[in-house]
Amino acid sequence: MWCKTQPDAAWKNVLKSGLVSLSRHTSIVPIALSNDGRSFFAEIYTKTYSGVVRIDASNSRYTEIKRFPDPVNDQASGNFDGRWLVWAEFHSLYDQGDFTVWSWDSRTGRLGKIGSATRSPSGKFWPGSSQAPVALAGYATWEQGSGANGLGEVHVVDLANGQDRVVRHGHPGGSFLIDGPLVVWPESMKPNTLTVMRAANARTGRAVATPQALRNLHGGLAPVTDGRELAYATNDLASLWWASSLAASPRRVYTAPNDGFLGVPLAASGRYASFSVAPVLYIADAVLGRYIEINQGGWARVGATAIVLLKPSAKKALHGISDVIFLPLKSLPLIPPCR
Repeated sequence: MWCKTQPDAAWKNVLKSGLVSLSRHTSIVPIALSNDGRSFFAEIYTKTYSGVVRIDASNSRYTEIKRFPDPVNDQASGNFDGRWLVWAEFHSLYDQGDFTVWSWDSRTGRLGKIGSATRSPSGKFWPGSSQAPVALAGYATWEQGSGANGLGEVHVVDLANGQDRVVRHGHPGGSFLIDGPLVVWPESMKPNTLTVMRAANARTGRAVATPQALRNLHGGLAPVTDGRELAYATNDLASLWWASSLAASPRRVYTAPNDGFLGVPLAASGRYASFSVAPVLYIADAVLGRYIEINQGGWARVGATAIVLLKPSAKKALHGISDVIFLPLKSLPLIPPCR
């Protein structure tokens, strides 16, 4: 089990730094880290522009990527693989089945629509997973509804050429990518049974053996991974499990106290992970097996070179203003030993 310790003076000083000044007067919601150690992707809402941007944390300047058609209701949730940013643009606050999927090439600036929700004969969108699309090694994946009685399909797109391949029709949950590249998803193989994890080759769509770290996962799980390490909560959200590689068996590293439960989103990359048990947000170092309290409320995104924190908003609003803290990993001291 990971042990809890208290932030020392070095950590307290770090947590007082890194404020993205733009967030003091503009509504910003981080989407993903850019992995250059100084910038991140976010949705932003201003009087003149609302949409997806790339923000330089050092000077709060931002580059527009795609404007929202509806600046009030549209939202974005996605992922970055080091070159490609992919995101779902949700067009309704109440119907998560109404979305389009976009990609943006950070090398060329090319923007492309790579997917969208489909409608039933009645004109309503088929319900499906509201999980954000995931990008890794030049591929993107997501699950969407495609029929009655919970039918859905897993899409995998080759981002270089835009080819969309459906690798599974059935009752899949939210899909994600791991090294290989392989696409993995949970699925109920029979009615009223727990889900099991299935996998396919992202390049060919052919079914493959599920990696060791995922083989024994059952229930409504939503693993998070950078393609190598793996973190997930149990179905009752009471425990956090971690695998240092996809060839390892996950082990339980944290159990919520006093009938508490883990909040979402979980985040993990490299040695760091973030998780919360309301109202407390934690950062963990999986190598040292230690975690510390970071904030009362809010959540975090963890990347290969930085962590970005979204603090809770002082006022409830559709597009609330909250402090955003950007912390390069090289600035983080070691989490102090437990006592």
